[in-house]
Amino acid sequence: MSKHFLVIFVALTLCGCVTLPKRVVFPPLSKAEFVEVSKFCQRNGLTYSYNTLDDIVELTSKDKDIRLLLNSLLIYYNGKFFHLKNSPFYREGRIFVPQELEDIVFKKIPKIFAPLPIKRIVIDPGHGGKDPGAISPRGTKEKDINLRIAKLLKRELEKKGFTVYLTRRSDVYLSLQKRVEIAKDKRADLFISIHANSNRNPKVNGVEVYYLSPKYFNWKKRLLWLSNYLPPDLRGNYSPRQREIIWKNICVKNDTISRQAAHCLVTIFRELGFKVRYPKGAPFYVLRYGYVPSILVEVGYLSNSREERLLKSSRYQHQVACAIALGVSSLNRRYAHLVKRYGNR
Repeated sequence: MSKHFLVIFVALTLCGCVTLPKRVVFPPLSKAEFVEVSKFCQRNGLTYSYNTLDDIVELTSKDKDIRLLLNSLLIYYNGKFFHLKNSPFYREGRIFVPQELEDIVFKKIPKIFAPLPIKRIVIDPGHGGKDPGAISPRGTKEKDINLRIAKLLKRELEKKGFTVYLTRRSDVYLSLQKRVEIAKDKRADLFISIHANSNRNPKVNGVEVYYLSPKYFNWKKRLLWLSNYLPPDLRGNYSPRQREIIWKNICVKNDTISRQAAHCLVTIFRELGFKVRYPKGAPFYVLRYGYVPSILVEVGYLSNSREERLLKSSRYQHQVACAIALGVSSLNRRYAHLVKRYGNR
Protein backbone atom coordinates (compact mmCIF):
# COMPACT_ATOMS: atom_id res chain seq x y z
CA MET A 1 0.00 0.00 0.00
CA SER A 2 1.40 3.37 -0.97
CA LYS A 3 2.44 6.05 1.48
CA HIS A 4 -0.56 8.17 0.49
CA PHE A 5 -2.96 5.49 1.61
CA LEU A 6 -1.16 4.98 4.91
CA VAL A 7 -1.86 8.54 6.00
CA ILE A 8 -5.61 8.18 5.66
CA PHE A 9 -6.81 6.45 8.77
CA VAL A 10 -6.00 2.88 7.67
CA ALA A 11 -3.26 2.05 10.13
CA LEU A 12 -5.50 0.02 12.44
CA THR A 13 -3.66 -2.39 14.68
CA LEU A 14 -6.22 -5.14 15.07
CA CYS A 15 -4.98 -8.49 13.78
CA GLY A 16 -7.18 -10.80 11.70
CA CYS A 17 -7.50 -14.53 11.12
CA VAL A 18 -9.94 -16.69 9.18
CA THR A 19 -10.72 -19.36 11.78
CA LEU A 20 -14.41 -19.27 12.67
CA PRO A 21 -15.61 -19.63 16.26
CA LYS A 22 -17.89 -22.35 17.54
CA ARG A 23 -20.88 -20.20 18.31
CA VAL A 24 -24.48 -20.11 17.24
CA VAL A 25 -26.39 -16.88 16.70
CA PHE A 26 -29.72 -17.08 14.86
CA PRO A 27 -31.27 -13.74 13.92
CA PRO A 28 -33.94 -13.81 11.20
CA LEU A 29 -32.29 -14.60 7.87
CA SER A 30 -33.63 -13.18 4.62
CA LYS A 31 -31.88 -13.55 1.28
CA ALA A 32 -33.08 -10.06 0.43
CA GLU A 33 -31.42 -8.57 3.52
CA PHE A 34 -28.25 -10.62 4.09
CA VAL A 35 -25.47 -12.21 2.07
CA GLU A 36 -22.61 -14.49 3.05
CA VAL A 37 -19.44 -12.46 3.53
CA SER A 38 -17.38 -14.53 1.08
CA LYS A 39 -19.91 -13.91 -1.70
CA PHE A 40 -20.15 -10.23 -0.81
CA CYS A 41 -16.37 -9.89 -1.09
CA GLN A 42 -16.20 -11.87 -4.33
CA ARG A 43 -18.65 -9.66 -6.18
CA ASN A 44 -17.19 -6.43 -4.81
CA GLY A 45 -13.48 -7.12 -5.20
CA LEU A 46 -12.75 -7.32 -1.48
CA THR A 47 -10.83 -9.71 0.74
CA TYR A 48 -11.84 -10.48 4.30
CA SER A 49 -10.38 -11.74 7.54
CA TYR A 50 -11.99 -12.55 10.85
CA ASN A 51 -10.65 -11.88 14.33
CA THR A 52 -12.24 -14.45 16.63
CA LEU A 53 -10.92 -12.68 19.72
CA ASP A 54 -12.76 -9.42 19.07
CA ASP A 55 -15.54 -10.62 16.72
CA ILE A 56 -14.28 -8.16 14.13
CA VAL A 57 -14.69 -8.82 10.41
CA GLU A 58 -12.28 -6.84 8.24
CA LEU A 59 -13.05 -6.24 4.56
CA THR A 60 -10.31 -4.60 2.52
CA SER A 61 -9.25 -3.60 -0.96
CA LYS A 62 -6.75 -1.10 -2.34
CA ASP A 63 -8.91 1.88 -1.39
CA LYS A 64 -11.34 0.49 1.19
CA ASP A 65 -10.93 -0.43 4.84
CA ILE A 66 -14.13 -1.72 6.45
CA ARG A 67 -14.48 -3.03 10.02
CA LEU A 68 -17.63 -4.83 11.17
CA LEU A 69 -18.37 -5.99 14.69
CA LEU A 70 -20.62 -9.06 14.83
CA ASN A 71 -24.07 -8.37 16.29
CA SER A 72 -23.40 -4.62 16.24
CA LEU A 73 -25.01 -1.95 14.07
CA LEU A 74 -21.81 0.11 14.03
CA ILE A 75 -19.29 -0.12 11.17
CA TYR A 76 -15.98 1.63 10.57
CA TYR A 77 -15.32 2.63 6.96
CA ASN A 78 -12.27 4.56 5.74
CA GLY A 79 -11.83 6.53 8.93
CA LYS A 80 -15.49 7.16 9.79
CA PHE A 81 -18.23 5.37 11.71
CA PHE A 82 -21.67 4.60 10.27
CA HIS A 83 -24.80 2.85 11.53
CA LEU A 84 -26.49 -0.13 9.89
CA LYS A 85 -30.16 -1.10 10.08
CA ASN A 86 -29.22 -4.78 10.39
CA SER A 87 -26.17 -6.19 12.14
CA PRO A 88 -23.76 -8.80 10.72
CA PHE A 89 -23.89 -12.20 12.42
CA TYR A 90 -22.43 -15.70 12.56
CA ARG A 91 -24.52 -18.73 11.69
CA GLU A 92 -23.59 -22.39 11.15
CA GLY A 93 -19.94 -21.72 10.35
CA ARG A 94 -20.58 -18.73 8.09
CA ILE A 95 -20.65 -14.97 8.52
CA PHE A 96 -23.49 -12.95 7.02
CA VAL A 97 -23.46 -9.22 6.33
CA PRO A 98 -26.45 -7.00 5.51
CA GLN A 99 -27.05 -6.10 1.88
CA GLU A 100 -27.28 -2.44 2.89
CA LEU A 101 -23.51 -2.50 3.40
CA GLU A 102 -23.13 -2.45 -0.37
CA ASP A 103 -25.07 0.81 -0.60
CA ILE A 104 -22.98 2.44 2.12
CA VAL A 105 -19.63 1.39 0.70
CA PHE A 106 -20.22 1.74 -3.02
CA LYS A 107 -22.98 4.32 -3.46
CA LYS A 108 -23.46 6.74 -0.60
CA ILE A 109 -20.04 7.28 0.93
CA PRO A 110 -17.26 9.38 -0.69
CA LYS A 111 -13.98 7.89 -1.79
CA ILE A 112 -11.23 7.26 0.74
CA PHE A 113 -9.49 10.54 -0.13
CA ALA A 114 -11.94 12.96 1.45
CA PRO A 115 -10.61 16.25 2.82
CA LEU A 116 -10.07 16.19 6.55
CA PRO A 117 -12.96 18.03 8.22
CA ILE A 118 -10.72 20.33 10.28
CA LYS A 119 -13.07 23.19 11.02
CA ARG A 120 -13.11 23.57 14.82
CA ILE A 121 -9.82 24.08 16.63
CA VAL A 122 -9.11 24.43 20.35
CA ILE A 123 -5.93 26.31 21.27
CA ASP A 124 -4.50 25.65 24.70
CA PRO A 125 -2.15 28.30 26.13
CA GLY A 126 -0.09 26.14 28.48
CA HIS A 127 0.13 26.79 32.23
CA GLY A 128 -1.52 29.87 33.80
CA GLY A 129 -2.51 31.22 37.20
CA LYS A 130 -0.53 29.59 40.01
CA ASP A 131 1.43 27.60 37.41
CA PRO A 132 3.88 29.95 35.65
CA GLY A 133 5.57 27.25 33.58
CA ALA A 134 9.20 27.90 32.68
CA ILE A 135 10.76 31.13 33.97
CA SER A 136 13.73 32.70 32.21
CA PRO A 137 16.80 34.01 34.10
CA ARG A 138 15.35 37.49 33.50
CA GLY A 139 11.99 36.57 34.96
CA THR A 140 9.93 36.08 31.79
CA LYS A 141 7.11 33.65 32.53
CA GLU A 142 6.13 31.02 30.03
CA LYS A 143 2.42 31.31 30.82
CA ASP A 144 2.37 34.91 29.54
CA ILE A 145 4.16 34.09 26.27
CA ASN A 146 1.84 31.15 25.67
CA LEU A 147 -1.29 33.26 26.08
CA ARG A 148 -0.11 36.05 23.79
CA ILE A 149 0.79 33.64 20.98
CA ALA A 150 -2.44 31.67 21.46
CA LYS A 151 -4.55 34.82 21.04
CA LEU A 152 -2.64 35.77 17.89
CA LEU A 153 -3.01 32.24 16.54
CA LYS A 154 -6.75 32.34 17.17
CA ARG A 155 -7.01 35.53 15.12
CA GLU A 156 -4.95 34.10 12.24
CA LEU A 157 -6.94 30.86 12.09
CA GLU A 158 -10.24 32.73 12.17
CA LYS A 159 -9.06 34.77 9.18
CA LYS A 160 -8.68 31.46 7.34
CA GLY A 161 -12.24 30.42 8.16
CA PHE A 162 -11.69 28.14 11.15
CA THR A 163 -13.86 28.21 14.26
CA VAL A 164 -11.45 28.63 17.16
CA TYR A 165 -11.72 28.36 20.95
CA LEU A 166 -9.19 29.07 23.71
CA THR A 167 -8.96 26.94 26.84
CA ARG A 168 -8.14 30.14 28.75
CA ARG A 169 -8.35 33.82 27.83
CA SER A 170 -6.62 35.22 30.90
CA ASP A 171 -4.09 34.33 33.57
CA VAL A 172 -6.06 31.51 35.21
CA TYR A 173 -5.12 28.00 36.25
CA LEU A 174 -6.65 24.99 34.49
CA SER A 175 -5.96 21.35 35.21
CA LEU A 176 -4.65 19.21 32.36
CA GLN A 177 -7.83 17.15 32.48
CA LYS A 178 -9.96 20.28 32.12
CA ARG A 179 -7.98 21.32 29.04
CA VAL A 180 -8.61 18.07 27.16
CA GLU A 181 -12.25 18.09 28.25
CA ILE A 182 -12.74 21.53 26.71
CA ALA A 183 -11.59 20.11 23.38
CA LYS A 184 -14.03 17.23 23.84
CA ASP A 185 -16.95 19.51 24.74
CA LYS A 186 -16.26 21.78 21.76
CA ARG A 187 -16.03 18.70 19.52
CA ALA A 188 -12.76 20.02 18.17
CA ASP A 189 -11.18 18.59 15.04
CA LEU A 190 -7.73 19.57 16.31
CA PHE A 191 -6.23 20.54 19.68
CA ILE A 192 -3.07 22.69 19.70
CA SER A 193 -1.23 23.22 22.99
CA ILE A 194 1.17 26.18 23.03
CA HIS A 195 4.27 26.12 25.25
CA ALA A 196 7.71 27.68 25.60
CA ASN A 197 10.69 25.50 26.45
CA SER A 198 13.60 25.60 28.86
CA ASN A 199 16.88 23.74 29.19
CA ARG A 200 19.83 23.72 31.56
CA ASN A 201 22.04 24.35 28.57
CA PRO A 202 21.45 28.01 27.61
CA LYS A 203 22.68 27.36 24.06
CA VAL A 204 19.78 25.05 23.19
CA ASN A 205 17.18 26.78 21.02
CA GLY A 206 14.56 26.22 18.34
CA VAL A 207 10.94 25.23 17.79
CA GLU A 208 9.70 21.71 18.54
CA VAL A 209 6.41 20.02 17.65
CA TYR A 210 5.16 16.95 19.50
CA TYR A 211 2.52 14.30 18.84
CA LEU A 212 1.65 11.11 20.69
CA SER A 213 3.86 8.23 19.62
CA PRO A 214 2.54 4.66 20.28
CA LYS A 215 5.67 3.76 22.24
CA TYR A 216 4.70 6.32 24.89
CA PHE A 217 1.30 5.01 25.93
CA ASN A 218 -0.37 1.94 27.32
CA TRP A 219 -3.29 0.96 25.06
CA LYS A 220 -5.29 -0.66 27.84
CA LYS A 221 -4.98 2.28 30.24
CA ARG A 222 -5.71 4.81 27.52
CA LEU A 223 -8.80 2.98 26.28
CA LEU A 224 -10.18 2.51 29.79
CA TRP A 225 -9.86 6.27 30.28
CA LEU A 226 -11.53 7.20 27.01
CA SER A 227 -14.25 4.55 26.79
CA ASN A 228 -16.37 6.26 29.44
CA TYR A 229 -17.23 8.79 26.74
CA LEU A 230 -18.44 8.42 23.16
CA PRO A 231 -18.98 11.24 20.65
CA PRO A 232 -22.69 12.12 20.28
CA ASP A 233 -22.93 10.59 16.81
CA LEU A 234 -21.64 7.24 18.11
CA ARG A 235 -23.69 6.89 21.25
CA GLY A 236 -25.68 3.72 21.71
CA ASN A 237 -26.13 0.69 23.92
CA TYR A 238 -22.63 -0.75 23.53
CA SER A 239 -20.91 -3.19 25.84
CA PRO A 240 -17.64 -2.15 27.52
CA ARG A 241 -15.74 -4.32 25.03
CA GLN A 242 -17.52 -2.73 22.07
CA ARG A 243 -16.79 0.76 23.42
CA GLU A 244 -13.13 -0.19 23.76
CA ILE A 245 -13.01 -1.36 20.14
CA ILE A 246 -14.72 1.83 18.96
CA TRP A 247 -12.19 3.95 20.81
CA LYS A 248 -9.28 1.92 19.52
CA ASN A 249 -10.32 2.85 15.99
CA ILE A 250 -10.88 6.50 16.96
CA CYS A 251 -7.46 6.65 18.61
CA VAL A 252 -5.70 5.31 15.54
CA LYS A 253 -7.47 7.90 13.40
CA ASN A 254 -6.66 10.71 15.87
CA ASP A 255 -3.02 9.67 16.12
CA THR A 256 -2.68 9.59 12.33
CA ILE A 257 -4.05 13.14 12.01
CA SER A 258 -1.87 14.35 14.89
CA ARG A 259 1.28 12.95 13.32
CA GLN A 260 0.48 14.49 9.95
CA ALA A 261 -0.36 17.85 11.55
CA ALA A 262 2.99 17.84 13.36
CA HIS A 263 4.84 17.17 10.11
CA CYS A 264 2.94 19.94 8.31
CA LEU A 265 3.82 22.47 11.01
CA VAL A 266 7.49 21.51 11.01
CA THR A 267 7.62 21.85 7.22
CA ILE A 268 6.13 25.36 7.34
CA PHE A 269 8.39 26.48 10.19
CA ARG A 270 11.42 25.26 8.25
CA GLU A 271 10.30 26.95 5.02
CA LEU A 272 9.84 30.24 6.89
CA GLY A 273 13.38 30.14 8.24
CA PHE A 274 12.78 29.01 11.82
CA LYS A 275 15.18 26.60 13.45
CA VAL A 276 12.93 23.61 14.03
CA ARG A 277 13.59 20.00 14.95
CA TYR A 278 12.01 16.93 13.39
CA PRO A 279 8.56 16.11 14.90
CA LYS A 280 8.83 14.07 18.08
CA GLY A 281 6.63 11.61 19.91
CA ALA A 282 6.04 12.47 23.56
CA PRO A 283 3.90 11.26 26.50
CA PHE A 284 2.49 14.65 27.52
CA TYR A 285 -0.87 14.38 29.28
CA VAL A 286 -2.79 16.51 26.77
CA LEU A 287 -1.59 14.18 24.01
CA ARG A 288 -1.95 10.90 25.86
CA TYR A 289 -5.48 11.52 27.10
CA GLY A 290 -6.82 13.77 24.36
CA TYR A 291 -10.23 12.90 22.93
CA VAL A 292 -9.35 14.54 19.60
CA PRO A 293 -6.27 14.83 17.36
CA SER A 294 -3.71 16.76 19.41
CA ILE A 295 -0.29 18.34 19.02
CA LEU A 296 1.94 20.37 21.33
CA VAL A 297 4.13 23.19 20.02
CA GLU A 298 7.18 24.43 21.94
CA VAL A 299 7.68 27.86 20.37
CA GLY A 300 11.22 28.44 21.64
CA TYR A 301 13.55 28.33 24.65
CA LEU A 302 13.23 30.92 27.40
CA SER A 303 16.55 29.64 28.75
CA ASN A 304 18.27 30.93 25.59
CA SER A 305 18.83 34.70 25.95
CA ARG A 306 18.43 35.46 22.23
CA GLU A 307 15.29 33.36 21.90
CA GLU A 308 13.83 34.88 25.06
CA ARG A 309 14.15 38.34 23.51
CA LEU A 310 12.44 37.10 20.37
CA LEU A 311 9.62 35.44 22.30
CA LYS A 312 8.92 38.72 24.13
CA SER A 313 8.70 40.56 20.80
CA SER A 314 5.17 41.07 19.49
CA ARG A 315 6.51 40.77 15.93
CA TYR A 316 8.07 37.37 16.58
CA GLN A 317 4.97 36.18 18.41
CA HIS A 318 2.93 37.07 15.35
CA GLN A 319 5.38 35.23 13.08
CA VAL A 320 5.05 32.10 15.20
CA ALA A 321 1.25 32.34 15.15
CA CYS A 322 1.22 32.77 11.37
CA ALA A 323 3.51 29.77 10.90
CA ILE A 324 1.24 27.51 12.96
CA ALA A 325 -1.86 28.76 11.12
CA LEU A 326 -0.20 28.07 7.76
CA GLY A 327 0.74 24.59 8.96
CA VAL A 328 -2.85 23.78 9.85
CA SER A 329 -4.06 25.09 6.50
CA SER A 330 -1.44 23.03 4.66
CA LEU A 331 -2.81 19.88 6.29
CA ASN A 332 -6.20 20.49 4.72
CA ARG A 333 -4.61 21.39 1.39
CA ARG A 334 -2.58 18.20 1.41
CA TYR A 335 -5.67 16.02 1.62
CA ALA A 336 -7.60 18.17 -0.82
CA HIS A 337 -4.78 17.52 -3.29
CA LEU A 338 -5.18 13.79 -2.74
CA VAL A 339 -8.89 14.10 -3.49
CA LYS A 340 -8.14 15.83 -6.78
CA ARG A 341 -5.43 13.36 -7.72
CA TYR A 342 -6.89 10.05 -6.57
CA GLY A 343 -10.53 10.61 -5.65
CA ASN A 344 -12.05 9.45 -8.94
CA ARG A 345 -10.13 6.22 -9.23
